Amino acid sequence: MIQCWVRQGGGKEFQLPTAVSWRFCYGTDTPCDSFFLRCLWEKGQERLLSSACRFYAQWEGERVFTGVVDEFAVLCGKDGLYLELSGRGLAALLLDNEAMPAEYQRATRADIVANHVTPYGIQAVGGAALPTVSGFTVGSGESEWSVVRRYACYYGGVVPRFDRLGRLVLDRHRDDRAVRIGSRDRVTGWEYREERHGVLSQVAVRRRTTWGTQWASDPEFRAEGGCARRVITVPNTTGTTAMRYTADYQLRAARRGRVRMRITAAGAFLAWPGELADVALDGVGANGRYRVAQTEVYCGADGLTTTMVLGEADAMI
Repeated sequence: MIQCWVRQGGGKEFQLPTAVSWRFCYGTDTPCDSFFLRCLWEKGQERLLSSACRFYAQWEGERVFTGVVDEFAVLCGKDGLYLELSGRGLAALLLDNEAMPAEYQRATRADIVANHVTPYGIQAVGGAALPTVSGFTVGSGESEWSVVRRYACYYGGVVPRFDRLGRLVLDRHRDDRAVRIGSRDRVTGWEYREERHGVLSQVAVRRRTTWGTQWASDPEFRAEGGCARRVITVPNTTGTTAMRYTADYQLRAARRGRVRMRITAAGAFLAWPGELADVALDGVGANGRYRVAQTEVYCGADGLTTTMVLGEADAMI
């Protein structure tokens, strides 16, 4: 059973009534996580959620969502009185806030977190391996999320993401376990597709006015006839290691959507984004190891279902 709470701006928390339908969507990048909840309501409480700003959900005693409240509505009709509540994960706080323009001589993990994450009440975990970046610039009009993502992805090869507790995670995905999706699971549908457009075969990263170019290529895609090169220009102060990270990131990010396998199965919270998934379905020629890119958990008239979008295990999910 799902249990949900909201917190008002003044700090007061209260539990929401029984939910009749809900949907939780998770990913590892943009768009950020989101939720929708429909629950029973009582007359006279229409303005109770006017100051609600945070949302929490638990499933069987475990936290499954932490986010911000974006919208609510109270509906009265032939089916009775209901509350509908929707919002996003805590990444919304970084997406909605514009960063102050800045130039860092040497940007560290501590600098980025202190200036672009902590001011919004967000806890950051991991990231000890993220490098110090010389000449890191924050542009005018850039969101706080863009700053964090650019620093972690381009220079550290890490996709920043939020966990179910609302913490910003700055480490690579752990690969010590894999979810198994087999014929014994109650799979109700699946889809497999591949897209070559947008996949890169080669990336060159060059400094703006000085000598020095880092090359990276995808030998597998090139062997399959792929031919698409990108040239990335970086500031002169960019180090060789950072350039190599940037080239590797571009290749992995370009392969993000090349392979997509969508599987829907009965049950709730069967997998989480970033986890490895071993698919072994009878009669399916696309079985193998994937990485979970997105999940959607839904409860409604058809019961509980989890839809998983899977991608290549080594792509930038």
